[in-house]
Amino acid sequence: MGSAFARFLAKNHQVFLCGKDPEKLKSLSKEIGAPSVTTEEGSKKADVIILAFKPKDLKKAALEFSKHVTEGKIILSILSGADTSVLQSLFPKAHIVRTMPNLALTCGEGIIGVSDNLPPDVRTKVDELLEGMGLVYFLPEAKMEAFTALCGSSPAFIFVILEAMMEGGVALGFSFKDSTELVIKAFEGAIALLKATGSHPAELKMQISSPGGTTIAGLNEMELQGVRSGLIKTLFACYHRSVEMSKEQKS
Repeated sequence: MGSAFARFLAKNHQVFLCGKDPEKLKSLSKEIGAPSVTTEEGSKKADVIILAFKPKDLKKAALEFSKHVTEGKIILSILSGADTSVLQSLFPKAHIVRTMPNLALTCGEGIIGVSDNLPPDVRTKVDELLEGMGLVYFLPEAKMEAFTALCGSSPAFIFVILEAMMEGGVALGFSFKDSTELVIKAFEGAIALLKATGSHPAELKMQISSPGGTTIAGLNEMELQGVRSGLIKTLFACYHRSVEMSKEQKS
């Protein structure tokens, strides 16, 4: 995710790259034309410092460069479970911006949740910085763990659904290439229909379902297999893990 941010921001901003893997830094530096610098040098030069590493490394990283984060700098975190209070304690002089992006930002279709406890000027700057990545959604910090489940992690859950339907298509006799194309188009069409009509999904679902027909037979099997409850439980499992990670960061 850090690389995705760097690739996007390098189009319109001066970017400095810091990290622990020299080979990856060298490759990304060459790709986007951004210099690789030490953590100390980067934290001194940058106006906005993006934290994009494993959450367990947060406190160690803060020890390395927090003293160079002076008044007015922005710390933009994409770390799961690290809330504003934890980040503020580690970077007391900075403006803290807690975010939760999803991977679709790499193609300009992401959703980036941003904690809304920001001064107006910082909020404006963050909005401008993230422009073009997708939907920038400001929300109360208390909802960030729920947002992580619904939007941050959910592309992975959607890919599982897509993969299952693609494999089902192969089982029905289509090539995997054709099945992939057809399933993606079916999803795109369903979403376009939902947007165009503004109808509730249940209403559209029943428009497709004839009495005693094929669609209702499939929907009945989905209920028997617990697909609906399984998806809801998936989101809650993700949510509870995010809450646990937040508690771990505070301990």
